[in-house]
Amino acid sequence: MAASPSCSDGLDNDGDGLIDWQLDLGCTDPEDDTEGGLNNALENGWTVFEPTTDTRIIYVSSSSGDDSYSGLAPEWDGVDGPKASAAAGISLMRAGMPDWLLFRRGDVWLNQSVGIPSGRSATEPSILGSYGDSSQRPRFELENTWLNIAGGTPEHIRILGAHVVMVGKAPDDPRFTGLGGNCIRWVAGGGDFLVEDVRCDYGQVNLEGNPNLPLTLRRSIFNGNYSLNSHAQALFSSIDAPLLIEENVFNHGGWNDVFRLALWSPEPNVAAWNQFENGHFQLTLDGSAHNITGVDLSGATTMAQVASLLESEINTVVGTDVVQFHFTDGGAFQLRSATLPSGLGYFISRVSDDADDLSDLFNIDAQGSPASTVFNRNMYLAHGFGNTIVRGNIDANGASGGLQLRMGGICEDNLFMQNPVSIILGFNQNDPNVFVGGAIRRNVILGARDIDTQAQASGIVLTSVANVEGGGGHSLIRDLEVSQNIIAHQRLGTESIFGLRVIGDGSYQNVSIHDNVVYDWAREDWASNNVLDQRGAGIRLWMPGDSDVEIFDNIINQPNGGFVLATENSADGVLLRDNQYWSAAPDPPDIWSRGWYWLNGSSVPGSDWDAATGELRRASEQVDFFEPSRSIDSYASSIDLDPTFSAFIGAAVEQSRLNWQPALTAASVNSYIRAGFSTILFIDGFESQGASE
Repeated sequence: MAASPSCSDGLDNDGDGLIDWQLDLGCTDPEDDTEGGLNNALENGWTVFEPTTDTRIIYVSSSSGDDSYSGLAPEWDGVDGPKASAAAGISLMRAGMPDWLLFRRGDVWLNQSVGIPSGRSATEPSILGSYGDSSQRPRFELENTWLNIAGGTPEHIRILGAHVVMVGKAPDDPRFTGLGGNCIRWVAGGGDFLVEDVRCDYGQVNLEGNPNLPLTLRRSIFNGNYSLNSHAQALFSSIDAPLLIEENVFNHGGWNDVFRLALWSPEPNVAAWNQFENGHFQLTLDGSAHNITGVDLSGATTMAQVASLLESEINTVVGTDVVQFHFTDGGAFQLRSATLPSGLGYFISRVSDDADDLSDLFNIDAQGSPASTVFNRNMYLAHGFGNTIVRGNIDANGASGGLQLRMGGICEDNLFMQNPVSIILGFNQNDPNVFVGGAIRRNVILGARDIDTQAQASGIVLTSVANVEGGGGHSLIRDLEVSQNIIAHQRLGTESIFGLRVIGDGSYQNVSIHDNVVYDWAREDWASNNVLDQRGAGIRLWMPGDSDVEIFDNIINQPNGGFVLATENSADGVLLRDNQYWSAAPDPPDIWSRGWYWLNGSSVPGSDWDAATGELRRASEQVDFFEPSRSIDSYASSIDLDPTFSAFIGAAVEQSRLNWQPALTAASVNSYIRAGFSTILFIDGFESQGASE
């Protein structure tokens, strides 16, 4: 019989006084066979830690603790036990010491924020972590910010294993108000900060201030954040220190499509609503205004009944079961619709200022829609000057996009899905006179979708700026490589359909775009009355003629029609060579808006394209990929999930250290998609050239 792994054998194998995965942070999971580890070293993909001789380990349990206990024992042993509250546990931590504050896994804390002081050094940090037999992270349900690190120069801090939910913003939670705080907020100097295995639902991560030591987000989940009254991202960063964002899941950042409208501060006293037997108000749904009149609320005995009566009157006007109107325990009205799309066109307004107007009771100054707009996304990285690395993440369904890497850096091996714009590098609001560069490589981009306020469908957008907004200097793109990316299967976006856009009024310096595949980046169905208009392109080029851009060894195939290349200035400043193109559209074109090549406002045949752009050695033939139809749906099916994007991303946001499935990572999906775009099939370790089955 095989011996149990060291982290499950009930022994203190490394002599640190801590036993197995339940208590020893040198263990990554029950199957780990190395109970000890080096501080800050990666083991099985997770960071491990060991206590020092003077580490104080503090335990907190909401289910079995008491603040009268010392907090130095994980369980009540008849003499001592864990603290009960976060505040009591935090009070025992010592600034500048390698203390651990561990919360019992599976327990829940209500409206308890946390804090943590600096550790002693990079190898002796202070740690907020977890312990216990459960595989579920400790859960914190809050209406305001969970972890706020502000001011001074905090250093050497590790946040490991917590599930944070802004319950006021959780649409299905009875405590819903539509409002909430941040999950994690760093506004300070210092640094050497690690967040790992943390799940944030409906709360933003803010990294600001002036740290000079690295900040790292690893293997965490950032899910569903939005705002009704301000901009919102899953992650907002405005720091110049090194920033590593690695193997996380970013999902649905910046918007919400479960409900359409919330009024977060209406009159809560049902008696005030009872005064109305013939009330009225105007409700705008998806941009269409409806006058709701004759509202009799005199018989309501609860606010839930008020909401039910309002719902009935609304649906009498707009159609049976079009909207659902609820009053939550949190004291807010929430409007939903299964038939109307998300967007900004939802609000209540005053009809006339008379005795029957309900506007004041609704408090129409406190309402908002969680729509997707151009201001919100999954990752908004405003600074960095090239010090940022975004690697191996899943980035899906952001409001206006996935990653805005404004000041440059490294973006590699990520999976982007259903973002209106997956990757943006360069911006007209950057700090002036700083060059933007780095690398965008080996990413997989699957599909796009429109923003509620704008039709959009772009994979990668590069923007070099001659003079930034407000003047003062350039933000030019220099020393940038875009390579080995796959951009495929655009289905949901309806306009501005470009796999890769290279644009801006500033010159590009030393930029190479090579070995990328753009496949089927068009519309799923060209509108029947617009079937001859297939303006969507694999690559769009429009930059100054003094640019230095080389585009070579790329494959652009458009099996559903659409242009392969588009330019408004004869691709001045670009050397095009050795690329391979094909489209189901005709070449030479049969109409100005359909063809392979879009040049200066119209489709043109390949010969005109060559003459205008000077492209060298282009090949015009379809590539026989192994299985280019592979998608996130087919991948989900291959790992025994329902064959849908929703099933995959729903499983991915459940990832955690003690429930880690490699099949739900960007690396696994990307490998599957890349195999489909190979012209070599691997069978039992042997290559089969040109295989097609």
